[in-house]
Amino acid sequence: MTLPTSELTPDNCAFLMIDHQVGLFQFLTSMEPLQLKNNILGQAKTAKAFDIPVIMGTSWPLGPNGPTMPELVEVFPDVDIIDRPFVNFWNDETSRKAVEATGRKKLVISGLATEVCAAFPAISALREGYEVYVVIDACADFNKEITEITTQRLAAAGAIVTTWVAVLAELCANTQVNGAHIGTLLAHHMPQYYAAMNNFLATAEHADEVANGIGLTGKPPIQ
Repeated sequence: MTLPTSELTPDNCAFLMIDHQVGLFQFLTSMEPLQLKNNILGQAKTAKAFDIPVIMGTSWPLGPNGPTMPELVEVFPDVDIIDRPFVNFWNDETSRKAVEATGRKKLVISGLATEVCAAFPAISALREGYEVYVVIDACADFNKEITEITTQRLAAAGAIVTTWVAVLAELCANTQVNGAHIGTLLAHHMPQYYAAMNNFLATAEHADEVANGIGLTGKPPIQ
């Protein structure tokens, strides 16, 4: 087991969101589609909230994999999506140089599918001395068994297998400073938290104060 040298901070990591494409999203059914969509967008908006560098890529976008999810493009309209010919993101010179240009040594990776689009570059980056976090619930596969096997492979290779909420919480660090990010992103992309937040906003004496503090007006929609 490999321990990270330090916690994630907005200044020490970059996010790699690889092959979140509409075709792949449709036929990788190890996770319920709405949950997967919310997890992917939760991870994406975490990066946006902290102004963390994001690199996005696609493979075979003119084939059955299709283009990047439009909801993800909407989050990052100014990020150029790198269309590559290689299966492994890391073997593509343009993609790899984009990572190197960030100067960050911690990489937060997700991709469709986990077994290839997330795992291959994660293991390649580990070989080159990067610390790698794989956001397993922003990935999906043909079935859950594949995800379980890939998770074991990643952990054995030294990757930190994590979730988008854990990444959000680690980056937030201090709820008095960054509680707005936790409240807003969880309310919008975690149905259980949405229900709890609705109950709180309806019953707590200081609900308005908290709602204003985290930028919520009315009920947050689940995307």
